[in-house]
Amino acid sequence: MTFLLLIYGFSFFRKISQSAATLKLTQGEEPISVRTQILNWSQEEGLAQRLADKLREVRVGNIVYDIIQVGNLEHSKAEQSFILDRTTEEEASPSKIALLTAQALGIDKENVVCRKLKNNYQQIELTLIVGRDHQRLLE
Repeated sequence: MTFLLLIYGFSFFRKISQSAATLKLTQGEEPISVRTQILNWSQEEGLAQRLADKLREVRVGNIVYDIIQVGNLEHSKAEQSFILDRTTEEEASPSKIALLTAQALGIDKENVVCRKLKNNYQQIELTLIVGRDHQRLLE
């Protein structure tokens, strides 16, 4: 029992002390380029571009974000920001890359959803939808 508590305490300390957003590339690891689309659904101008600028500088393990599209969604608003994992079918679990990205941005893992794109000519792997809770994403 003591051993389990010790392991749990160590993993908790490690998680707190090392934010996913500040992980550095380690020597020998090849960077993984993730083709990312950022769409602003908050109706506040310029948010998608500001988040794209931030995401280009964020390093999560060996992930490098290749921002291929930035834009606005109209007609409605999203209360919460979320991530669409474009690499897996809807019934599947989100990829590790999608979950690590959500963690780095402070998005709940429940807000990571699998939605494959039909005719995905740009080979988008992640879509980040910026909602009205965008302040925490830009911190």
